[in-house]
Amino acid sequence: MKKNTWMKIIGLCFTVSLVVGMIGGALTNEYLISYLFGQLTQKQEEEFPIVKKVIEEHVYVEDSLIIDAVKNAQPAVVTVYPAKVNGFILTTDGIIVSCNSELLDQDTFNVSIWNNDIVPAKVVFRDSTLGLAYLRIESDGNFYQTLPLENKTLKLGQRTVALTKDTIKSAIVSKVDYENFHMIDREVGDDFKCSPIINLGGELVGLASIQSKDSDTTLVIPAQILEELLVKEVAE
Repeated sequence: MKKNTWMKIIGLCFTVSLVVGMIGGALTNEYLISYLFGQLTQKQEEEFPIVKKVIEEHVYVEDSLIIDAVKNAQPAVVTVYPAKVNGFILTTDGIIVSCNSELLDQDTFNVSIWNNDIVPAKVVFRDSTLGLAYLRIESDGNFYQTLPLENKTLKLGQRTVALTKDTIKSAIVSKVDYENFHMIDREVGDDFKCSPIINLGGELVGLASIQSKDSDTTLVIPAQILEELLVKEVAE
C-alpha cells in the first residue's frame, strides 16, 4: 500500500514539473523572440520583468565572451606583407600558418605582429593539397603568443568568430569534420581568408579556407590538421 502511495506521489510530482517546465519554456521562447526582434511590448516588460532580465543578462554574457575571446586571441594574429594576407602564430618560437596561394612569388616576407612591429619571416613548408604555407619568424629568441587549440568539443550550432588584426565576423558551425573540413554558416569573404576561426573560449577552431561551392558557407581547416602538419613537416 505504501509503495503504491509513493508511486502516485512521484508520478504527481513528475507531472507537475513537466507542466511547469513546458509553460516556462513557452513563455521564455515567446519573450525571447519578441526581445530579439525588438517587439517586446510595455505590457510584457511590466508583467514579466524577470524574463526580460534573464534575456538581457544572457545577451550581455555572450557579448562579454566574444569580447574577451577576441581580446585574448588578437595578439596571435598577423598580416604577411607584401601579399597583405592574414595568418596567425602557432608556436611560441614564431611559426606562422597562412595561405600558400597568396605567397607563391617568394620565400621571404615581412610580418606585422600584434604591436605593429615588422619582423622578417621565411617559408619553411608548403602544403599544396590544403593550400597552406608555414613560415618561421626570424627572431632572436623572442616569445610569441599563440592560440590554444580547440579541444574537440566543437558542436553544431556553436558560435565562432573569424578575426584579422583589425576586424571580426561571427558565424555558426554548420558542419564538424576533424578529418577534412569544418564548415561555418556564412561566407566570411576575402578579407578574412587565411584568418583564424576561434570559439568563445578563445581557442583555435581552424583556418578560414575557401567558400563552399554549394552554399554561402566557408570551409575551415581544423586546428588539429594544422597541428599535425606542423609536427610532421615543420617541427625540427
